[in-house]
This record gives sequence, structure tokens and C-alpha cells, in this order.
Amino acid sequence: MEDAEEITEMLLQAFAEEEVGGFIYGNVSKESFWEQRLTLVRDWIEEGEMYGARLTKVVENDSGGPILSRNIVGFSRWVYPVKLTAEQLKAKQEREDKRDLPPEGTIAELEKEYKRQISAGRKKWTDPEKTYLLHVLGVRPSHQRRGLGTLLIAPGLEAADRAGAQTYIEASTVGFPLYLRLGWEHIDQMALDFSPYGGEKNVGWKYLIREPNAPNKLKTGNTLTT
Repeated sequence: MEDAEEITEMLLQAFAEEEVGGFIYGNVSKESFWEQRLTLVRDWIEEGEMYGARLTKVVENDSGGPILSRNIVGFSRWVYPVKLTAEQLKAKQEREDKRDLPPEGTIAELEKEYKRQISAGRKKWTDPEKTYLLHVLGVRPSHQRRGLGTLLIAPGLEAADRAGAQTYIEASTVGFPLYLRLGWEHIDQMALDFSPYGGEKNVGWKYLIREPNAPNKLKTGNTLTT
């Protein structure tokens, strides 16, 4: 659990300008949102690989170069294909329901619809026993455009390619161009209506699938680069 606070702080920085979460949670106090996100990250760490997840962090050494150790500047959470028993599925759902209570100030109707569309997209486009899901990717703004996102993505893509499996992601506007360069294809997207709350219509993340060993513009030989 020692990294939970640092990972949470880094992810809040990374997603500070993300429009969907910014709108849904825009009226939540910083303290309440921090506690909710910290609980979520702690749960991810506690779960470990229990439900197929793989957590990776990137840190920076004293000379400014990336190493896989302390001083976290990037984080990813992949969910690898896994077959869960009925009891495991029930326990997983109960765990998620307990930790996902919205903090005070959340636009509850929009959050509910957001989660419904995320769930519907995964049911339509993925198979939990076959598909690799890039669940979370975040890089501290001060360290973006240095190849760290590609570094964090690479282990999951390489595992999926070896298995001959598809990978799936829900992409924000910021991450979308990188995923296209890495071989993902835009196949669908959510459509949230923020207009009753003073926002825009048809807002939301894009859904992308990458076929195994798909060509990409960042690849040199067998090494993913930027």
C-alpha cells in the first residue's frame, strides 16, 4: 500500500483536464474526491493479480531517466484474460459496489449512465476470457511526451501478441492519437448527454480494439519506441 497515495496524486494530475470525469465530479470537493480515488487505488493494489490485473509503475531516478522503482511518474493497470468462478465473480462485484460509492457532489445520474455505457461497451466488444483490457493509463503531465505511455502499454501488448489475442481500451481525447499509432482501431464510442446540466451532447470516450500483432508507427524491429 506504500505507493497508493503517490499513484493517486499522479493519476489526479494526469486526468485533471479529462472532460467526462471533470463534468461528472466537478462539484465534488477535492478532499472527498481524493479519498474516493485513494480507496480505489488501494483496492487495486490489494487485489493484485486476483482478477487478472497487472499493475506497472514508472519512476524517475536522480538523473531524470525512467526506471521501474520509486518516485512515480506513470502508472498502468492491464486486465489480462481470466476465467472466474461464479463465487469469484460475485465477490468481485461486491468489492466494486462497496468501493464505487459516489462522493457527495457527484452528478449521480450521469455517473450511472457513464458506468452503464462502459459496461455495455465491454459486453459488446470484449470477452473477459480472451481479451486484454488496458484499464488505466496515466502519466504525470510534467513527464508526458517522453515515451512513458508507450513503455507502460508495451507489456500488455506484447503478452496479447504472444497469445494471438485482441486488446481493448476506452480512450480519452488526449490518449486517442497514441492508441491509433500503436495499432488500435476506433470501433465505437459512448454518447453522454451533458446538455441538461449545461454541457454538450454526445460526449464520451472512444472504444478501440487492437488485433494481435497489428502494425503501428512507433515500432522498430521488436521494440516499441517513441
